[in-house]
Amino acid sequence: MRIFVGEYTCGGGLADKDLVDIPSSLRDEGSAMLRAIVTDLSEFADVTAPLDPRFDVELDAAEIVPMRSDLAFFGQWVAAARNCDAALIVAPENDGILAKSVAMLRAAGVDVIAGSGDFLRVASDKLQTAKVLLSSGVAHPYYVASSDNRYESEIQGYDRYVLKPRDGCGTQQIRTFDSYDEARAELKDDLLLQPWVSGRAISVSLVASGQHQVFLPAVSQMLESDSCEYAGGQGPLDDDSQSRAAVLASRAIAAMPPTVHGFVGLDLLLGDCASEDYVVEINPRLTTSYVGLRQMIQGNIAARLFDVETGPVSCIAGVNSVRWTPSGQVWINNAAIAEPI
Repeated sequence: MRIFVGEYTCGGGLADKDLVDIPSSLRDEGSAMLRAIVTDLSEFADVTAPLDPRFDVELDAAEIVPMRSDLAFFGQWVAAARNCDAALIVAPENDGILAKSVAMLRAAGVDVIAGSGDFLRVASDKLQTAKVLLSSGVAHPYYVASSDNRYESEIQGYDRYVLKPRDGCGTQQIRTFDSYDEARAELKDDLLLQPWVSGRAISVSLVASGQHQVFLPAVSQMLESDSCEYAGGQGPLDDDSQSRAAVLASRAIAAMPPTVHGFVGLDLLLGDCASEDYVVEINPRLTTSYVGLRQMIQGNIAARLFDVETGPVSCIAGVNSVRWTPSGQVWINNAAIAEPI
């Protein structure tokens, strides 16, 4: 089996930009995810990976395709993926990059391991995600958008508000306000306004093959208090938190359009009790938590995408024994390990 792995940042998506103009956080997280997933896939398949030659990323790939800035980006990806049995895309939702990447490869006859067009469309738009979840009775913060103010009365009176891009990736470009009126004045068509809801920031990952779906252990997300910037994670969570997270994540996936496929990351908030838990976002792609999760699970997570491994997930790590940074550095019981293993 040969698998194409396209990680947008390292794989040439920003080849037309100077390196100094590419945020270090994008480079670090992109390279961390790419190294980890390529290592795991290479245990049972040959991997083809496009790579921007300016990025110093060592990959355990059978074939590395140097990307050229003078040629069309998607054309190079299609050419590299055309002879592969499957493709896995790691790309941001903003500006429709993820959806376009998947669509371009599928149009060329490549079997992309990703959700359906409808699933990607809803998950990539925070307004559409909010509409689907709330209409299905899944706990999600109320919102106000330029085109939809049905919940305007419900979200007033909070101490803090969040203004974020509808198609944003992770915590990028999130702005917070102490006043609803100030936040409302800044609202534009491409933004979503929501109240700041307190709780523990949690991540749950789903791995869906054509035949099976399994949730991986829930983990904590560490966020910078002033900017909400992702600073890494730690896990697995305790049993009660695992149970609450799994129930909420399952309800969220059931509410989404069919069909889920590949890696999906769900961001949750766990409150003081289950009635105060919320789904915040659904990310239809691999997330940085993978670098830590792969150290908690018996076997090879990536092999589950292709039903090479099946069955219940076996967690081999103690509560909060694994932590990691966005750049892929991992500690197990406070002992640093080489990345990736």
